[in-house]
Amino acid sequence: MTEKKPKPIIFAEALDEGVNSAFASLRNEIMKDGALSSKDKAIVGLACAVAIRCDTCVEFHKKVAKMAGVSKEEMLEAAAIGGLVRLGSGFATASIILDD
Repeated sequence: MTEKKPKPIIFAEALDEGVNSAFASLRNEIMKDGALSSKDKAIVGLACAVAIRCDTCVEFHKKVAKMAGVSKEEMLEAAAIGGLVRLGSGFATASIILDD
């Protein structure tokens, strides 16, 4: 079974291979070990993917997290944080109704 490319990669390649290459290069630079480990960055990426409600992003970041050694329990907690952020942002947006 061949692995299907994520839609954002297919889109970037359709624009121009240089676009895809530049995006991959930027992603690799940001996700490498630094002040945060690549494992910690994978956890943050997964939480963010959940917060923005991007299924393709969640699938991608779940795969990255697994490769970085993130446990199922860590992924679940990260996803819960992402969901909480999403809920909080919804409340923040809804609070505009209270403005005079």
